[in-house]
Amino acid sequence: MAKLYGREMSKQELLKKVGNMAQVASITPYEMSEGRARGIKAFDVSAGEMSFTVLESKCLDLLNMKYKGINLGFLSKPGLAAPEYFNPIAGEFLRYFQGGMLYTCGLSNIGVPCVDEGEDHSLHGRIAHTPAEKVSVFSAWDGEDYVMKISGEMREAAHFKENLVLKREIETKLGAKYVRIRDVVVNEGQEEQPVMLLYHFNFGYPLLDEGTRIIVPQNKILPRTEIAKENITEFEKISGPIDQFKEHVFYIESASNEKGDTYAALINDQLGLGVYVKYNLSELPILVEWKSMASGDYALGLEPGTHYLEGRDEERKKGTLKTLAPFGQLTFNLEIGVLDGKNEIDMFVRKLEKLRNLNK
Repeated sequence: MAKLYGREMSKQELLKKVGNMAQVASITPYEMSEGRARGIKAFDVSAGEMSFTVLESKCLDLLNMKYKGINLGFLSKPGLAAPEYFNPIAGEFLRYFQGGMLYTCGLSNIGVPCVDEGEDHSLHGRIAHTPAEKVSVFSAWDGEDYVMKISGEMREAAHFKENLVLKREIETKLGAKYVRIRDVVVNEGQEEQPVMLLYHFNFGYPLLDEGTRIIVPQNKILPRTEIAKENITEFEKISGPIDQFKEHVFYIESASNEKGDTYAALINDQLGLGVYVKYNLSELPILVEWKSMASGDYALGLEPGTHYLEGRDEERKKGTLKTLAPFGQLTFNLEIGVLDGKNEIDMFVRKLEKLRNLNK
């Protein structure tokens, strides 16, 4: 049953009020026509009070996301650029990284550029710049729920090398305050292949603002750099924009429930609004916090991943590089959702406190 504008309505009640469901719930396809974004195919999804954009031309990643008209995500200064602007040369990443609510990193590398077994790997890999194939859109009633899905697949392959396929399904429903992402990585090649994934969720103003809180059921915090080490006690705190701020990056090992599920969230008490990311530690054991309080580059990343950010070569040296057998597959399930109002926020914070206590 859909809850719209504070009221629950059955399918029958809603269809008395609207003759076409696109009036309240829609997936609208279009193609961008200006600047470096020219040619990008996308879908605008409206699910009642929540809306977001899915980039068909870029890994089915999420661009804008809003709740009740309030922006939740971060868009970088370069903005959106079509896949042909991808440049693996070191230092070029920051000229085409759009941010967005979700920017997928991998599949062959996450983190710093590196050379692994004689092969160059760029910062955060190339999958985010791969257009989707076999794209399917579904909008229909399932009992009392009006369900909306977008699915497709992205292939990362090279002659004589890997043949990996990322199959993605994005799902929500009318009146929901969440988006669910189900990814399946399949090795369609004849040889075992490394697989690295990082879900780079990015939050921005006005959700991100002075006094916003980061909430995670952390067991352990590991600063990635010396400046992060010096500011480790501030990892949960958000300031206003600071000129010439140098980014802080932390690795967080989190507590979970008996199923391995855990969360990370950003809470803005002034707005009475929060956004959480739900993921599973058996699939994504590391949470990266990317804290950029820099003026004009004001962003916060909460990023579940399979590995640390030191590069594929370092993971191989440590014996921690995950691999996928020929014709094997790995599944990843995530949810990004909204917390609306003090009651929902307080209940969520108490749930994370219980997770932390369970793991002591």
